[in-house]
Amino acid sequence: MYKMNNGMLWYDNQTDKPIEVRVQQAVDYFTTKYGHPPFCCFVHPEMLDKPLQLTDTVKVIPNGHILKNHIWLEISGDKA
Repeated sequence: MYKMNNGMLWYDNQTDKPIEVRVQQAVDYFTTKYGHPPFCCFVHPEMLDKPLQLTDTVKVIPNGHILKNHIWLEISGDKA
């Protein structure tokens, strides 16, 4: 189980695009800003019903604490 601890919140209301595209845009911005990809991403369960491996290093996880159309990009790799 992963926990949200330290990261960046990304708002994306482009609901006409697939979740993979929306998250990849957030990951690209995060990587440019911080110099490395996020450890994982959290999205509202209505955006994704089960975990998704976006890249070799980035996992996308549904979490009810995240607002719709928001993506939480986690900086560290802490697990609960």
